[in-house]
Amino acid sequence: GMQIMANRSEEGELDGLGWIDAEVKRFDVTRFSQATHLPHMGWNDVSPLIETPLFAGIERDARFYFLHSYYFSHKERGQVLAQTDYSGLFTSAVNRGNIFGVQFHPEKSHYWGARLLKNFAELPLC
Repeated sequence: GMQIMANRSEEGELDGLGWIDAEVKRFDVTRFSQATHLPHMGWNDVSPLIETPLFAGIERDARFYFLHSYYFSHKERGQVLAQTDYSGLFTSAVNRGNIFGVQFHPEKSHYWGARLLKNFAELPLC
């Protein structure tokens, strides 16, 4: 869901919503520093870069479930809430105003995902 918020994506030809100033690009496995597979599937750490109510009560480097082969390439780093390492760092959570997006699947991420969804539901509307 987060990827549709970008300006465009290598996944298709249609423009994205443009809510987050970014392009979605396919991971280039030739640039990975170790033997890694696509799609990126399974559990991985999510490291918040700033303090945000979205990650309240979630320990640093909490593990979330991922399934993707594309990543956000940002124009404005100030919109990045968290990052993850998959043979290199990539954006795993973004925010602009009242818009939030995550690259991982909170609904499949057990305790941490349930907490993140609870935090999202409790965010102020403005």
